[in-house]
Amino acid sequence: MKVSDLAGSQLDFWVAKAEGVEASVDTHLKFMPSTDWAQGGPIIDREGIQVAPMPAKGGAWCAVSIGRLPNRAGSSNGAWVEGPTPLIAAMRAYVRAKFGPEVE
Repeated sequence: MKVSDLAGSQLDFWVAKAEGVEASVDTHLKFMPSTDWAQGGPIIDREGIQVAPMPAKGGAWCAVSIGRLPNRAGSSNGAWVEGPTPLIAAMRAYVRAKFGPEVE
C-alpha cells in the first residue's frame, strides 16, 4: 500500500511500528498519533518534520522529513507527502522516511 494512502488505524499502526511500539488492535485504541497532538506532536518535533498548509489544494497539508531519520533502502527523506490534516501529513512523512513510499 502506498504510504500516501494510509489513514486512520492503518497509519497509526505503521507509526507504531516506526516507533517500536507493539502494534495491535488495542494499541490503536491508545496510540493515535495521526489524530492526537499529544502523541504526534513530539514525533514531529523530535524528527524535524516540517508541515505546511497547501491553500491551492483546498486546505490540504504537506509534510517532509528533513533528514534526521537514518536513510534506509527505499527511504525518502526530503519527499513531500500530503494529507487532509497536519498530523496525517506529518505521520505519513514519518512512515515514508522510515519504510519508503510503500508498506506491506
